[in-house]
Amino acid sequence: MRSRRDLFIFIAIAVVITGVAVVFALITMNDVTQRLADKTNPALIGMPTDWQLNFHLPNSAFQGSLTEFHNVLLGVDLFICGFVSTLIIFAIWRFRQSKNPVPATISHNSALEITWTVVPALILVLVAIPSFKLLSGYTHFPKAGVVLRVTGHQWYWEYQYPGHPKIDVVSQILSDDELKGAQTRNRLLLVDNYAMLPAHTNVLIQITSGDVIHSFFVSSLGLQKYAVPGRTNQIWVNLDRQGVFYGQCNQLCGIDHAFMPIGIKVVSKEAFADWLKQQESKPATQLDKPALRTAALIRTPL
Repeated sequence: MRSRRDLFIFIAIAVVITGVAVVFALITMNDVTQRLADKTNPALIGMPTDWQLNFHLPNSAFQGSLTEFHNVLLGVDLFICGFVSTLIIFAIWRFRQSKNPVPATISHNSALEITWTVVPALILVLVAIPSFKLLSGYTHFPKAGVVLRVTGHQWYWEYQYPGHPKIDVVSQILSDDELKGAQTRNRLLLVDNYAMLPAHTNVLIQITSGDVIHSFFVSSLGLQKYAVPGRTNQIWVNLDRQGVFYGQCNQLCGIDHAFMPIGIKVVSKEAFADWLKQQESKPATQLDKPALRTAALIRTPL
């Protein structure tokens, strides 16, 4: 009779914890706040959202794979945490002092110890397989339709397009006096000039630095790569939709590290071709003035 009651209590605890875990997983994986923002205001597709729980909604093929893999890992983590929590709560109830005034003398169980060693190892192996597959896809570059060269500076970004030597875009954070109205809410993301890229095209991004180590990080597109002086790192992306996407340097690079956001504007292939023609007709950008302007952008909180 007692064993049946213990089994019932154990199952009840497991059901409650599993229910809570499943609800949390569904809310997180679907992230209603992001989906509502995406439908009501397309301009926010590359922006963080209030009460956001998960990654940005996928905007590139690779980010979609990353999100799926993250959700799988979240499910595995919730299962492990739920199982361990169930065992802990049940053990606290079953072996409390009032019910067991004389503690048991059992201190060793070979089968149990082998199980809790082998099972986690198998879980890690199963997790490693899709992880290596993702890593392989990230480091094997398809034929690129567009090449973007990114150079990090203290504290701004420079975008060039190999094959179009006249195009040299310098992108800096907007100063406080340039912000208007609701823009102040996203004051650490907005820039004066954007890197232009076409949608539905394989884009090869070459990343380097002109001074110290920076990091080219655009979470809404699944992009992350260090900008190292004297070295060119590469990543690639195929963008699923048009819009404006934002990122930030996430490698401590000096006093204005917090004030060098990344802005990428994704347009149609036709609009991108027109933009290239317009830019090639303009004189080359001078790169000595932006450094002076950026150094004066140390801000105080609003």
